[in-house]
Amino acid sequence: MFLAQISDTHFRSQHEKLYGFIDVNAGNADVVCQLNALRERPDAVVISGDIVNCGQPEEYRVARQVLGSLDYPLFVIPGNHDDKAHFLEYMHPLCPQLGSDPHNMRYAIDEFPTRLLFIDSSLAGESKGWLTPETLNWLEAQLTQSRDRPTALFMHHPPLPLGNAQMDRIACENGHLLLNLIERFPSLTRIFCGHNHSLTMTQYRQATIATIPATVHQVPYCHEDTRPYYDMSPPACLMHRQIGEQWVSYLHSLSHYPGPWLYNPQISCPVDER
Repeated sequence: MFLAQISDTHFRSQHEKLYGFIDVNAGNADVVCQLNALRERPDAVVISGDIVNCGQPEEYRVARQVLGSLDYPLFVIPGNHDDKAHFLEYMHPLCPQLGSDPHNMRYAIDEFPTRLLFIDSSLAGESKGWLTPETLNWLEAQLTQSRDRPTALFMHHPPLPLGNAQMDRIACENGHLLLNLIERFPSLTRIFCGHNHSLTMTQYRQATIATIPATVHQVPYCHEDTRPYYDMSPPACLMHRQIGEQWVSYLHSLSHYPGPWLYNPQISCPVDER
């Protein structure tokens, strides 16, 4: 199994820019081109929420056009910037697993050695996340069903504070209920989120919990300063590869840079000829 996870694409309407100067549509189109050009091909691409910025149909039309050019199966979930009904209308053709109910978007992927679960943690009209009783009951049933099978969960909001003064205030408000499931089900070993626009990792019991960078603009990690910063530090995605029983995740840059070059020991430590 080999997955590429991107997040927080924040598409705008055609010819519109984010915050008046960030061309997210062009940046995301470039990300799609980079993913399509990978020499080692993922089995699927995951997008962990905030597909668009303002939840408008015009934004989703651009998103569907750009994301529809990906050469891989696509697994998506909504974030707090998404409108549930518009999200489902425009993303369902790219990800049929979303189903038909905009208020109950959740699904399982069983075709890999590790089971993949996808849930909606967004709360309409709010930046913070919230897990509904229906979602929690579904999660419990899925984990009970595959109690002995390793499982990874994808959601938008991190389920616990990560020490980020700006973003902790809008994490998943009742994420402690998910932590209870981690305690009860040792098979739940990984939770991957978006939302924070940064690579941040922690551990809760047996589960690694991480947020990943955005495709275009980032949010710097500040432990004390609560002001809402953002910056243009390099975009990146997270790659997930299962090697036997081992799950390996690594950062893959989405910026443009020279290389790669083959290592040549003869020029690594040159010896002056005398």
